[in-house]
Amino acid sequence: MRCRSALTRIDALRTGELEPLELGEVNEHLKTCPSCDESVADVVGLARAVKSCAVEQAPRSCRDAITDGFEMLEVSGVRVWVAFSDRGLTMIHAEGSDTEFRERYASRFARELCPGSLPDRLRRQVVAALSGEGVAKPTVDFGEATEFEKSVLQILTKIPRGEVRSYSWVARQAGRPGAVRAVGTICARNVLPFVVPCHRVVPVAGGVGNYAFGATMKRTLLTREGVALDELDELASKGVRYIGSRTTNIFCFPTCRDARRIREENRVAFRDGEQATGKGFRPCLRCQPLAA
Repeated sequence: MRCRSALTRIDALRTGELEPLELGEVNEHLKTCPSCDESVADVVGLARAVKSCAVEQAPRSCRDAITDGFEMLEVSGVRVWVAFSDRGLTMIHAEGSDTEFRERYASRFARELCPGSLPDRLRRQVVAALSGEGVAKPTVDFGEATEFEKSVLQILTKIPRGEVRSYSWVARQAGRPGAVRAVGTICARNVLPFVVPCHRVVPVAGGVGNYAFGATMKRTLLTREGVALDELDELASKGVRYIGSRTTNIFCFPTCRDARRIREENRVAFRDGEQATGKGFRPCLRCQPLAA
């Protein structure tokens, strides 16, 4: 499929109206064409912007409008606004006033927020996420996110506590290796930070990268979860991306639980997967350094 044919089908892809054959052809094209793949994110953003224009026409009264609840929590020195629906957590934000939070919510979801009591099971998840314990299976409501957005966000929830992955790894896991920029955009727009841990995604070149609430907050969250950031920074400065074991001939991400168990005398550093496999090492099945 050529770019022109794919671009004429992007909106139908977004709304799920493509026939199975066309859907397969478009997805195959997007895997190899970063330009068209980025256009998908642009169309999604435009659709949201158009939808938000109707918010002012919606009833403003909590009694008359479709409403969700929200509450403010303070955990480990971090104050967050937490919104929820009957299906789970819908938005978390760590800055601004309650008025700003409600306006942000209405702009994103075209629904009103009213003060309410966060259900205990959801409260425990937010507390665990902010305190560094992590949430294995967060109860979240992704709303009208596209299938690709949902796929990326669900992949983030599977990155283990105390470990990090690269944006390119997430793109490969989502089946769209050319969509690194789109993955970055989805992480940046993640409305459920902390419980959907976009802070566990870092640049492949090293460092923690950007974060909605600043690099300091990102480093704090990762440190609480047990990530040895100083060691990661040092490895990145040397161009090291993976660590292998001479005893098992397996290589991993440096933060992988199995990599942390390798004795110093058995550790082998690799700059990329090609070098590791060229030396006869196999990718770890747990952290999947070359993706599934």
